[in-house]
Amino acid sequence: MKKFAKKIVLLGDSAVGKTSLIRKFVHEEFDDSYISTIGTKVSKKEMKLNLDGEDVLMNLMIWDMLGREGYMSTQARQMVGAQGIIIVGDLTRIDTIKNMEKYWIPLLLRTIGSINLPIVFMANKCDIASEDKVREAVEIFSRYERNYNHGMKEELPENLNTWFLTSAKTGEKVEDAFSTMVHLTYHTNRAKDPFFDRIRDLTIKRIGEQEPRDTLVGAVDLIIFEFSEVYGNSVKAGRILREEVARAGMDHNNPSKESVLEMVNYLIEAAGEVNEDKELLTTKHNEWTEIVNNAKE
Repeated sequence: MKKFAKKIVLLGDSAVGKTSLIRKFVHEEFDDSYISTIGTKVSKKEMKLNLDGEDVLMNLMIWDMLGREGYMSTQARQMVGAQGIIIVGDLTRIDTIKNMEKYWIPLLLRTIGSINLPIVFMANKCDIASEDKVREAVEIFSRYERNYNHGMKEELPENLNTWFLTSAKTGEKVEDAFSTMVHLTYHTNRAKDPFFDRIRDLTIKRIGEQEPRDTLVGAVDLIIFEFSEVYGNSVKAGRILREEVARAGMDHNNPSKESVLEMVNYLIEAAGEVNEDKELLTTKHNEWTEIVNNAKE
């Protein structure tokens, strides 16, 4: 029997039920009382599965992290070395699900530097959520799956998914969510980062002159290349680009003007965090907007 040990980190806002989910999964128990996780708590759980025709024993080291925004240094430090990420929201508070993309995914990508890492999304408290909240969460998760889980769902059995509506109280889909993570971490090297080659070429190898600038793809190439110069660090710029391209929902193979313009806004905002030359940023924003608006789709 093959044996593996994997570090799994649970992310998500305060009071979404991360600790309760771990307690249910690891200890088969549930407590209604809320205890804020200060620092990081690590739990251990063994799972036995048959993967690719072989019996596998997976030892999961599950890290439960402080959920409040503002502790980015602490949270980022705990993410280092993670081999799988579970991001949890509260199905009764849709803002905690939207905050997965607003806060947790950007922090994750800036720390780890790739969407090559397996991500499972969970919306907890499905036992008390309204039908309207469920419909809204399903719509959001469907978009997250398109933007952040490239090449991962193909590695799963038909009964599993990359997102789940769960209940730490009843146990609904909790086991399935962690089983999905075992499958994905086992196949980590097969996951695809669709932005890696393009970002590597444009920010490191500087081959952005191969396509005409009058096309939308050519405009994207120029923007990506110039962003690295404006940002000042090509390696870090590559990480930011992955984040903002995914955040804008832009298909790099067939971009739309709307998504590219949204990406431009995100890139200027990110560059402003490290570059104090406001005149340069304004100029670049205007130049990039103009080239996109004039480009042929």
